[in-house]
Amino acid sequence: MTDFFEIDEKQKTVKILNLDDFSIEDLQNYTSELETEISRVKDEIKKKENSKLNAEKFFK
Repeated sequence: MTDFFEIDEKQKTVKILNLDDFSIEDLQNYTSELETEISRVKDEIKKKENSKLNAEKFFK
């Protein structure tokens, strides 16, 4: 995935890319990688929400 991303480690952000330089194939690969990353992030959100709910139940 790091083929496309430049990461700012200090701010934990991804730098914006200039898409003008990408071919159609590169753009398709890029969108595929973004979709995979979105799915991974959604899974992590669900995991953290479940952990939070379990902690709230435990401390009630």
